[in-house]
Amino acid sequence: MIRLGIIGMGYTGWQHLRVAAELEDLRVVAVAETEPARLQGLPAEVTATAEWQRLVADPAIDAVSVCLPHAAHAEVALAALAAGKHVLLEKPVAADLAAARRLAAVAAATDRVAMVEMTHRFYPPMVQARAVVGSGRLGTVYAVEDRIVQWIHPGRLPAWMLRQSDAGGGVAMTNGVHMLDRIAWLCGQPLALLSGLAGWSHGLGDVEDTAAMLLRLADGTPVSLLACWPVTAVPRPPGEDIDDELTAYGSGGTLRVWSWRGWAFEPAAGPREEHACYPADMEWRARVRVGMAGALREFGAAIRAGRPAAPSIPEIVVAQELLDHFYRLVGTGG
Repeated sequence: MIRLGIIGMGYTGWQHLRVAAELEDLRVVAVAETEPARLQGLPAEVTATAEWQRLVADPAIDAVSVCLPHAAHAEVALAALAAGKHVLLEKPVAADLAAARRLAAVAAATDRVAMVEMTHRFYPPMVQARAVVGSGRLGTVYAVEDRIVQWIHPGRLPAWMLRQSDAGGGVAMTNGVHMLDRIAWLCGQPLALLSGLAGWSHGLGDVEDTAAMLLRLADGTPVSLLACWPVTAVPRPPGEDIDDELTAYGSGGTLRVWSWRGWAFEPAAGPREEHACYPADMEWRARVRVGMAGALREFGAAIRAGRPAAPSIPEIVVAQELLDHFYRLVGTGG
């Protein structure tokens, strides 16, 4: 049994707690959180501290999950690795590229498992779509489009996520890092950024709410990415507040993937295939936890096997290098 400590009990920390409770090889034994209100409902068997340093130093804890504002990631993860803990880190690796690279260098040199929790790699639609690409059914990919438009209402995002100093960026940093990683992972090729544009139309603090990127795969295939946080005063129902589609166009047909719904293949010749990957009545947050459960299983399996986990911190730094290039092109303020 791997004894896990969670650092940060906001939305993501609580989801990790719920997911870990359903896994056989992980047991959450402690959490670190500075706001007592976030600890309401904590299971009696889980201890709590306001100081993450105490949790990291606890010899009774084997691994930590870091669910903090982006600017705190590197400091906490470095301390955890130095204390001999395995580390599961929420994306992005850090709020800035220099800190991400420092952490990646340490992670590459340690014998501890150091993994970034990229849920999209573990959603069933993405996993199955990648298998389609690997099978050759899609043929030669000649273009890729990725889009996530996520409606935001007051209170939807924590305040720190709308501050450049804490988040490192807006929608590109929070959603775009997933998109850059899932494109490269699906296609099995690294990306290069050609150009980018950003928008600050919706007044979300000092971070961008719109990010558009033109990229190319290593073989020259053109790729377009659009990430948006439009604002609505009235919350939309879960599942109806996000427009998400990753589309790969190939010589053998068109592959469309929706992380929280399923995927479809439209062959060049033959009938369209539609694949739903979740029960129709499955609640939206439960679908998100499917991806988290996949990541936590990989984390636990890597610890037990004494092998690196995927994705590793250096792997996701590649996506952050693209983001750093993007922010240098567009600036960091409206």
